[in-house]
Amino acid sequence: MFSQRALLSLIFIPLAGCFGDSVYVVANNNQFGTFNLASGSFHQIGPNTPEGEDGLAPGPNGSLLTLTYSGNLDSINPATGVTTVIGPTGLGDCTLPTSPCGSNSANSLVRFGNNFYATDLANNLYTVNPSTAAAKLVGPTGIPPLPFKLQTTNPDGSTNVVDQAFFSSGGKLYATFDAAAINFSTSQVTPVIPDSLYQINSSTGIATRIGPTALNLKAAVDVGGTVYAFDASKSEVLTLDLTNGNTTFFSNVDPAAGLISGASPTPEPATYALIGLGLVAAAVCKRRRLLRVRE
Repeated sequence: MFSQRALLSLIFIPLAGCFGDSVYVVANNNQFGTFNLASGSFHQIGPNTPEGEDGLAPGPNGSLLTLTYSGNLDSINPATGVTTVIGPTGLGDCTLPTSPCGSNSANSLVRFGNNFYATDLANNLYTVNPSTAAAKLVGPTGIPPLPFKLQTTNPDGSTNVVDQAFFSSGGKLYATFDAAAINFSTSQVTPVIPDSLYQINSSTGIATRIGPTALNLKAAVDVGGTVYAFDASKSEVLTLDLTNGNTTFFSNVDPAAGLISGASPTPEPATYALIGLGLVAAAVCKRRRLLRVRE
């Protein structure tokens, strides 16, 4: 007869191996799925998303919320990958090079505590209502605004891009930000605004610069107290030191994942263990009832 502790360990150990290093991600090639931080492998869930997104946050009833390039708040079912539009946030559209891509265009989304926050390309901070999608201005962060129109091409053939990792860790709200010109034919990256790490006051919106960090960080996520950041230009996962902005290589990104633009932790293995234990207990109880009937 197994003890309760032994039964828990049988359920927990294999699940920890399957889920412990994985996060949910959205990518710029309109994919949603799971990404294993240690191996760098990506598994797509469901169909391609209708449009590109930045930021991924745990939403109501087990859903995930993301901010689209057009400024909509979308909900993603993590089991099926099916996307549902909640509504427009009021932030501007920056879907294509021909889109307005103004200073109030949608940038990124994060959950902090029980609230959801978004930024625009001028680096203003907003709260976002998860039911109605409406964004409400908190205030300017003081992080430098976008210095050019996004996705425009320069005379040397380079393209103007922006990167922001917007995330929470240890009860604090953080963001990185940079602007750069990338020549995709030569892979040369020219910083226009070097990347820095900031801590943001969610009540006032004011950001405090912590220090310089790696260029082209597009997403970051806290898993077990360690912050993992996704380097878009090098297709790498880095660990990020929140005291000074320093980064350390951790793993390579599966090319199938594309450019990861949002990440959110998967449920804790312990949650699955408890669910599994409940199912086992229910099966045992059902078995006992059948035995009694047969007796």
